[in-house]
Amino acid sequence: MELLLCADERYAPYAATTMVSALEHMAEPGSARVTLLTPGLPPEIQGAFSRLAEQYGATARVVEVGKLDIDPAHLDRFGKASLLPLFMHEHFDRECSRVIYLDCDMAVLADLAPLWEVPLGEHVIAAVRDIAGDPDEHSGIETAAYFNSGLLVVDLERWREHDVAGRAWEYLQRQGERLRYPDQDALNHVLAGLWYELEPRWNLQSATYAALNVEPKHLTCLLPALADALREPGIIHYTGNVKPWHAESEHPLRDVFRHYSCLTPWPLREKVLLRSLPWRQRLRLVMKSNKIRKRRKKTRWMPNTDLGKTGEKG
Repeated sequence: MELLLCADERYAPYAATTMVSALEHMAEPGSARVTLLTPGLPPEIQGAFSRLAEQYGATARVVEVGKLDIDPAHLDRFGKASLLPLFMHEHFDRECSRVIYLDCDMAVLADLAPLWEVPLGEHVIAAVRDIAGDPDEHSGIETAAYFNSGLLVVDLERWREHDVAGRAWEYLQRQGERLRYPDQDALNHVLAGLWYELEPRWNLQSATYAALNVEPKHLTCLLPALADALREPGIIHYTGNVKPWHAESEHPLRDVFRHYSCLTPWPLREKVLLRSLPWRQRLRLVMKSNKIRKRRKKTRWMPNTDLGKTGEKG
């Protein structure tokens, strides 16, 4: 199984957490090869990332990618590393027919084997529908036809045939300053009608809580699947500006990501994070704790006190 992550130095620790969460749930983690595309990483971080994969019997390679000629202002908070998945085909041999791409703000809670085996037919990718926002936020693409690019199952041969990278890059150069989600909007533009829709459990987005509360009409048919996904997610995606590594995170499942981070050299300790907050923000979290606990109970996952297949404690 080929897994792909993309991160700069700032996000490398979170890429490691996502990788570990995936390997923890594989029946055969030794069959996995993880590729990390990066604009550049210090040798010590590259080494730590590779050694971490080796603890599971998996292999990892860190590939430094050349500079991307695009105005950083067009990318807002996403950074240049967010565009590296567009060029994934350049870093895999043609004998490699498929790859699973994961964003670095994800925690995997199920074996990825079903995704690896999902029949794509004539589709270029498989993905989960994006459930946040409206068409005005998504370059005019109908909400029901717009996918979230955090989890992609990619047919690399068709990716090349359709020149996804070239066409998406050209779209970004023309429309970049108008796009709210640059790489995601570009991929949706290029792959319209060429993606297979996966169940929401494979990309449980933060907006799920609001969707199940408000029940918007355009998601009516999806609500039962969203409720199932919240109970037993396959992959949690911490969408939005505030992530589990931010002390002020109010995400009900922030503990899941922090749990798996403790299997890496970059643990996120709850008490340490809280101590970094000003007292007003701590008070705000306390005042919201009841709501957060109620939402947390909707998901069945509980931390395993015996952390790590390698026998190491976090």
